[in-house]
Parts: sequence; C-alpha cells; structure tokens
Amino acid sequence: MNIKNISIVLTVLLVFIAAMVLMQKGNYVDQATEHYNKTTEASFKGGKKILEYVNNSVDVNKLVWAMACEAIQTVKTSQDMAKLESKYFPTTKGSNSIANKTRRFEATSAYFIVSSFDKVDVDKKTDLKTLSGLNSIDVGALMGEAPSAQEEEMPEGEEYEDGEE
Repeated sequence: MNIKNISIVLTVLLVFIAAMVLMQKGNYVDQATEHYNKTTEASFKGGKKILEYVNNSVDVNKLVWAMACEAIQTVKTSQDMAKLESKYFPTTKGSNSIANKTRRFEATSAYFIVSSFDKVDVDKKTDLKTLSGLNSIDVGALMGEAPSAQEEEMPEGEEYEDGEE
C-alpha cells in the first residue's frame, strides 16, 4: 500500500472514531442525568417520608400534652378522662386498672399518659366500677422517661380494662 491509501484509511478511521466519541458523549450525559434523577428522587421521597413521620409525631405529642393539661384542670373521674380522651383522639380508647387505681391512655406506643386516682367507686345498680378523685397524671413518657414502676407492677391476673365507662 502506498502512503496515499494509508492516509485515506487513517482519515476515515479518525472520522469514525471522532463520530463514535461524540455519540458516546451524548449517551454518557443521558445516562448520568437519568442516574442523577433516580437517586435524587429516591432521596427526596425518603426525606419526605421522614418529615411526614416527624410532623405526625409532633402533632400527636402536642395533642397528648394538651389533653394532659386540660385533664389536670377539669377531670375528677375516669369517666371524665374517657370523655376528654375521645375529644382529642376519637378513635383511641384508654383503659382502667381498678387494682392500681389508674387509667392508661396510649395515643401511640411512645406517647401515653397514666392517670392515678384516689379511690374506686362502685355503682350499686349496675355494679360498674369507676375511678374517682384524680390524684396525678404521669407524663414521663412524653418527656422520654421509662414507664413508672407502679404501672409495671400489676398484680397477677389483673389486666387493664378497655373502653369508656
């Protein structure tokens, strides 16, 4: 082969390689853009879910605190507490422990309050036991503390009774 043929082949080969590089460059940009969009979208969705969870937790915490504050001022019996619970959380019911003279309300497993009462009243007609004389409201769980010892030491066979009175 002479130099003229070699230079023509090399020129064609050079043009072909240049065309391939330019086409690949566009493909790399598309791939990078697609990857960026996918990863950013996934991160955005994850961040959005975290924010929704945090906002929901803040709302629940705020409502439980409002309920506890109102209970301290107005509640005298476990029936009053049940009405207050249904006002703030219509779908969630608290439960009484007659043996411990307490009423436990859980908005969620992390946000709960335990109301302590002085005595147990029994309605002679219906034999319904209610708690009366609000003594205190334990909001330790709302402040990040472990549940109180009184609540954990429930006598054997005793369970919390669900429902409103």
